[in-house]
Amino acid sequence: MKKKAMKGISRIDSRNTHGWYVRIYGNGGVYTSKLFSDRQYGNKQKALESARIFRDHEQMVADLNKKDMRKLSQRPFYQKAPKNNASGVVGVHEVNTITNGRKVRYFQATWTEDKKPKSKKFYITQTRSAEEARHMAVEYRKSKEADLQKKWRTEQSIENQ
Repeated sequence: MKKKAMKGISRIDSRNTHGWYVRIYGNGGVYTSKLFSDRQYGNKQKALESARIFRDHEQMVADLNKKDMRKLSQRPFYQKAPKNNASGVVGVHEVNTITNGRKVRYFQATWTEDKKPKSKKFYITQTRSAEEARHMAVEYRKSKEADLQKKWRTEQSIENQ
């Protein structure tokens, strides 16, 4: 049997369970799954045919909804800073780089909007200290987070109606 024909379908033969198990992946995990028991569908072949039909239909549904799939409980932002975050604030980090042969330092606020990464830079200059640039980046990130949280809550209330 070809691998593609069996994609997402596994055989389970244990002491009390005999059948085909279908998993459809989406949204970073299992979108849906179902066991097709040999006993319930009559025999091994009929269970496999039903499993393939189910898999093809559910995969089509998952693909159509892929752009809109998001767990209802999933919030648009991380609540805790990653281990490698030196600024202590989620979505804000310091950048030291060389541009056109000179050193450039800035703090950058980052976020995701409409599934696209966005950022805004706050440069450290002669008139703006590192602490001021960091503070501006943190405040900007907080305002973006508030805007996107509000948008997310609105979407949730619409979905729950």
